[in-house]
Amino acid sequence: MAKFIKTKNNKQVLLRKLSLNDLDLLTNYLLKLSAETKKRFGPHPFDKQSISDLYNRSDTYRGYVGIDMETNKIVAYSIIKFGYIEHDLVRLQSYGITLNHSSDCTLAPSVADEWQSCGIGNHLFQYILSDLKEKGIKRIILWGGVQADNEKAINFYKRNNFETVGQFTHNGENYDMVLSCVSSNNY
Repeated sequence: MAKFIKTKNNKQVLLRKLSLNDLDLLTNYLLKLSAETKKRFGPHPFDKQSISDLYNRSDTYRGYVGIDMETNKIVAYSIIKFGYIEHDLVRLQSYGITLNHSSDCTLAPSVADEWQSCGIGNHLFQYILSDLKEKGIKRIILWGGVQADNEKAINFYKRNNFETVGQFTHNGENYDMVLSCVSSNNY
């Protein structure tokens, strides 16, 4: 179910699940991200064919978008992988986390550079969280963690009750962060 929100910059944005009809809009959104934002967001290649292949392959992935109603352009995008990223398995288990493909998911969020700090990231995350809870998801893992020097993102995750569960080095220092979607924080 789609939802309209008003951002801090007084813009009306539609939040909804990604549709395969959005692939051109999504490709344009991704290509227009700054080099800095692209460096921090990379769950998949940014070309239309790769995105199409990803979402057509299986029900393992779900995309969510925020669309500026004035321009009809995507201004925020998040991808969910149901389950966890196999590459992260050993690292996450080393923290004592018991992973579960049916109740865990992995999240990679992004917001267009000019829309950051307008509240859209929080609105989109709450929209996603509501949808995931309906699907029985109990834990959200950040896709590839968060870069330790990305203070804005770390503060966003902390405000949304993510907990740091570990640290690792890959192209710099990173934190693994996890959100329990239920009242218990047992990992």
